[in-house]
Amino acid sequence: MLRLTFIPLAIAINVALGAIVKALNMPLYIDSIGTILATLLFGWKKGAIVGVLGFVILTIFNHPFAVYFSLTQVIIALYIDYAGRKGWFKNALSTIGTGVILGVITAIASAPVNILVFEGATGNGAALLTSFFVQLGNQVVQSIFFAGFSIEPFDKIIQCLITYFVLRSIPDNLLEKFPSKSLRANNFISNGN
Repeated sequence: MLRLTFIPLAIAINVALGAIVKALNMPLYIDSIGTILATLLFGWKKGAIVGVLGFVILTIFNHPFAVYFSLTQVIIALYIDYAGRKGWFKNALSTIGTGVILGVITAIASAPVNILVFEGATGNGAALLTSFFVQLGNQVVQSIFFAGFSIEPFDKIIQCLITYFVLRSIPDNLLEKFPSKSLRANNFISNGN
């Protein structure tokens, strides 16, 4: 029952924030908070479902290119599950480090789609940064990587920190209803009785 309630909410978080960022044409994404939350609460499979379904909905209603980056959402869920089990969300500083690593991973994972499918022209704020690097005299492929490595770590730090503070604000008695080992590994649920 908890999954049936939370998964649509997590998808809605991804879709709503992704649509806002797209509408504002910001050089960020902020479209994976639901994926990160679902992964920490339920594990990588549910996190991946949230990410992929969110991107399908974003593609239908707001951002026609989002679905091409669905594999990146699966990679986010896999990494966050690993990081959560290792206790990398125990405090704000380790959460920032987790976000930096996630940003590097997602920049690498998204680059082939950006290069092969869109040649850097995805129609979002990141495309503006890619164009900026091209104007500086770089090749398109280099510019895509420069843009990705400029945006992704900062973007993922923000998303990981938001998730961290959201989970810190939820009472133990509610978090205890979720099946994830990551919650105890990161002291979101106190280890005492």
